[in-house]
Amino acid sequence: MKKMFWVAILFVMCVATSYGQYNGECWVVSGGDTVYKLHANGNADPTVIPNLAQASAAEVNPTNGVAWIAISASNAVFRYDQAAQPPDEPFIKVDIKRPNMISVNPADGTVWVAWLDGVSKLSSDGKQILTQVIPTGGPPNVETGRFNVAVNPKDGSVWITDGRGPINRYDANGNQIATGPTMQEPKGGVAVDYEGNAWVADSQFNTLIRISPTGQELLKLTITSPVSPRVNPKDGSVWVVSEQSMLLNLSADGTKRHEFPAGMAVVGISLSPSDNGIWVADLLGATFSGEVSKFSTDGTKLFANPIPQPSSVSVGFWEGN
Repeated sequence: MKKMFWVAILFVMCVATSYGQYNGECWVVSGGDTVYKLHANGNADPTVIPNLAQASAAEVNPTNGVAWIAISASNAVFRYDQAAQPPDEPFIKVDIKRPNMISVNPADGTVWVAWLDGVSKLSSDGKQILTQVIPTGGPPNVETGRFNVAVNPKDGSVWITDGRGPINRYDANGNQIATGPTMQEPKGGVAVDYEGNAWVADSQFNTLIRISPTGQELLKLTITSPVSPRVNPKDGSVWVVSEQSMLLNLSADGTKRHEFPAGMAVVGISLSPSDNGIWVADLLGATFSGEVSKFSTDGTKLFANPIPQPSSVSVGFWEGN
């Protein structure tokens, strides 16, 4: 179980310690095999965890600190509860074929997992698969990372994007309730606000769209290689990476609010609830070997920590709205 523990915290995660509270700590995966811990001020913790197996996704429930970890190579999702009793058995394992993305609903603790053939919803205790959505439109078992999912904690509905084009919204029970516009390759990520509007990025075809809960296309913007859209629930704006180096902040109506350079090869961002800072995973960084940095909304670089080849950053955030 101890070995499994180190696998579980492979991914980048910032762990919330209590209801609606984010403690600012970040775990950073480096080169796919080493984990570093960063504090909210960017200082590195002495904890370094080497020699890890590959994990494809991890998210933390901000209400209780329970972490969910997708390990694609092992065809499994692990629920890790650091407060579990006995403490040496913190894991519950769910067998899922090549999982690659996780979206936690902090309102009820359930979890949506995108995997090779579709998306599954897991119970909060990790002991049941509550429902599965298997989109149609082509042969299965051919493309890891084809599906993306984002849950709206206000009503439990989810947006699921299919890398082959379709975009659909489902209710908490997995019933399709809206159909969005078809994109060419919406693989750049999806984010949803509390009102159910979704931002979807197609990095291959330079497109970012905003969709209403009923599936209506509200905005269609041309942005160079958009990836990792992240919605600020407080104002409905979205942050997104463009051109692998720029951070772009757009209001809900698409008006540009902020834009500034944030690295050399930015592969992922996340928003910090405590101070509205933007965490950035840059594969290259100033030394061309990688760094994790944090920016204020006006583009001020608050700090940078040299982390070799960071793959992603993620924070848990929910105010219970």
